[in-house]
Amino acid sequence: MIYSLIFGLVTLGFGIIPKIVRPKQINSWYGYRTTLSMKNQETWDEGNKYSTNQYIIAGVILLILGKIGFALFQSKGYLVPLVAFIPVLMLTVFTTEKHLKKVFDSNGIRINRPMKLNKKEQSS
Repeated sequence: MIYSLIFGLVTLGFGIIPKIVRPKQINSWYGYRTTLSMKNQETWDEGNKYSTNQYIIAGVILLILGKIGFALFQSKGYLVPLVAFIPVLMLTVFTTEKHLKKVFDSNGIRINRPMKLNKKEQSS
């Protein structure tokens, strides 16, 4: 059964370890590294903060798939999370990049969104 859970545990580790030991400065070996996330310190911090949550969610999904795979296929149960591993990780990167593009422009400058007015302020 442990083989069915390996992919989920590794992915969960990708989320938990950087949450505990945050990559402080932009570097090329540790942290969420994409062109946009490495534009400046602010994009780096936001990308790493957001991606760790995405990796934790992905790890939980892969753990569930591992349990299902083991229940259905016993000794070949690892195949289910193995097949799902790459698409789940691609989705993690896609959602993190989408988040960064909502928060920053292509130069890494934070986009100032207009604040929503409450009903009282709108009627004034």
